[in-house]
Amino acid sequence: MKTNKHRSVCGKFKQRLSNAVKRWFNSPKIRHSSTTQAITVTVGEPAPPYKPPSSQRPNHNYGVSHLTWPPGYQLQKDKYTIEKKLGQGGLGITYLARTKTGDRIVIKTIVNHVLRQDNLLEYWKIFANEAVKLAQCSRGNPHLVRLSEEIIREGELPCLIMEYIEGETLSALVKRQGVLSEEQALLYIKQIGSALWDIHQQGLLHRDVKPDNIMVGHDGSGAVLIDLGIATKFVPGVTQTHLYAVTPGYAPLEQYEWRSQLGPYTDVYALAATLYVLLTGKKPVSADERIQGAELPAPKDFNPKISGRINRAILNAMNLVASDRPQSIPEFLALLGIELPNYNTNSNNSTNSTNNQPQTTAKVEDFYIERPQDAECYEKILQPGQLIRIKAPKLMGKTLLSHRILDYAKSRGYGTVYLNLNQLPCHDLDIFLQSFCVRVGDNLGLSDQLDKYWSKRLYSKVNCQRYFEQYLLASLSTPIVLCLDEVDRVFAYQQVAGEFLGLLRTWHEDSKNNEPWNKLRLIVVYSTEVYIELDINQSPFNVGYPVDLTDFYLDKIQSLAGRYGLKLSIESGQKLMGMVGGHPYLLNLAFSTISKNPNMTMEHLLETAPTESGIYRHHLRELLNNLILHPNLLNPFNKLLTTTQALRLDAKASYLLESLGLVRVIGNDCVPRYNLYRKYFSNRLL
Repeated sequence: MKTNKHRSVCGKFKQRLSNAVKRWFNSPKIRHSSTTQAITVTVGEPAPPYKPPSSQRPNHNYGVSHLTWPPGYQLQKDKYTIEKKLGQGGLGITYLARTKTGDRIVIKTIVNHVLRQDNLLEYWKIFANEAVKLAQCSRGNPHLVRLSEEIIREGELPCLIMEYIEGETLSALVKRQGVLSEEQALLYIKQIGSALWDIHQQGLLHRDVKPDNIMVGHDGSGAVLIDLGIATKFVPGVTQTHLYAVTPGYAPLEQYEWRSQLGPYTDVYALAATLYVLLTGKKPVSADERIQGAELPAPKDFNPKISGRINRAILNAMNLVASDRPQSIPEFLALLGIELPNYNTNSNNSTNSTNNQPQTTAKVEDFYIERPQDAECYEKILQPGQLIRIKAPKLMGKTLLSHRILDYAKSRGYGTVYLNLNQLPCHDLDIFLQSFCVRVGDNLGLSDQLDKYWSKRLYSKVNCQRYFEQYLLASLSTPIVLCLDEVDRVFAYQQVAGEFLGLLRTWHEDSKNNEPWNKLRLIVVYSTEVYIELDINQSPFNVGYPVDLTDFYLDKIQSLAGRYGLKLSIESGQKLMGMVGGHPYLLNLAFSTISKNPNMTMEHLLETAPTESGIYRHHLRELLNNLILHPNLLNPFNKLLTTTQALRLDAKASYLLESLGLVRVIGNDCVPRYNLYRKYFSNRLL
């Protein structure tokens, strides 16, 4: 299958890189030095206060003359011939070259003057890591430059072979034709946003997003993000020491610091700065100048055609304070009024390595197993003043059920809105509620009217109430069902959570009798109990119709197997339940795998299930990674693995472990959620 082939290629590629590093540093030409310093990570240490960058930059000129390969220079015994230098950055230099067959390629290597004997290992690792990052990230996304599997050495220099994109940089495009229209600029930002999202999903940051690093192909394929030369790993909430490299105007404040906390919001700043340039033709004032008092002019000051919404989104995303920016690419795109595109090219695979969802040729609804409360949901959603609360751990089918309820309401002539709160910025109440109002309007086909209905003299919660009452609901002639998914998203932001959840409770009460609120029905979807303190009269979690999605019993499991053309015996069903319980996703993945692999037996599937060779490896690794990001949960979870008895843990630890999907709470006690988790984590943590 295509996915397995990709994994195999990537694994072989990593092994080749590892072997190349060993060969490189076993060479008698290279002298090793014990003074090479590793990058350090300090967990839990707060970021130091900002200090203006020193005027003394690191001196990378160690007496080695700067050399470039001239046109006609040949590498690898005439295998590649240099045509010209394409560009140069702080660490790397790129060349246009041709192969013996005449194909154009790009060769990237380290700038000569960066090299010194005691840093060769460090720079080689950084350079080789780029190859791994690109290999992992570029598969399946047409807007991220692709890398050949080949890595070569020319003299003292390591070289990467990359695809050549026939086109021009966005910087050259703006210089040639002037500022872009909003429509064209947002198209490019959407495409590059998708590439960054894939990079971030790998736990990496690009750190050098700018028009010069974005190519626009002449073939009409759109924009392509290039050059991961200073890309780095990041750990949320962790202060890291990282290689200093900035492009003034595009680098946010935290990137000027040697030790800082980086995250997707770092690339969000640069992507917003790129949009700033596309729409204004002006390079933004650099972050280090702004901290000294220089002002960043609003994009609209240079180009009055820019809409208020886009102007606000750019300025918000270029906030000097990292926590006040959109925290992810989807959040920023949501502020711009665009959705993250899906460039998954492996739809025919049995599993998808990005989202771990079972993929089949049949429609998803063909494999949906209804629960007894589903029919009750369909009836209740048509009644005025209804609020349906769907609660369950992740991957239990909450979103599927909510969409089925929405489809039912739509078939009865109701308007419907589905909104995932992961797409909204939650760091500031006013920005959150504005984004919320605009996104609901977008789904209803209504234009952004914040300038008309949002008053600076009124509290943001009042503005939101007014926007719905006087504009959104007043514009509708039919009832509307508003589904809010991933409501857990706001729990970590207490001010936003308290005000927003209280607002939902108010709307629910108003919708019972008052015009125009009686047009509104609500669906609230969340994974765990709310853990912040809420006034009992201000909480939406103690009213309405509760739906608690539980595991399937054996009869439902057998019915699900039948959807895949399988006949599951009681004995096999009980063995499968002994490993994965009645978890819908884990069951779907098992049946999908067996149905497509005639040689796969239930015995082999269960034997390998808790191992790195089993079908659940990606799901288990994701859980492990999530657990590692919460080191304070390791000891409590380890306690559960050492006993078969239910244990009482600290209330917050219980909540967090349940929210990660790792435990099942029984009364006030906890147990590992499934035997699959107990076996896998016992081998990894104990």
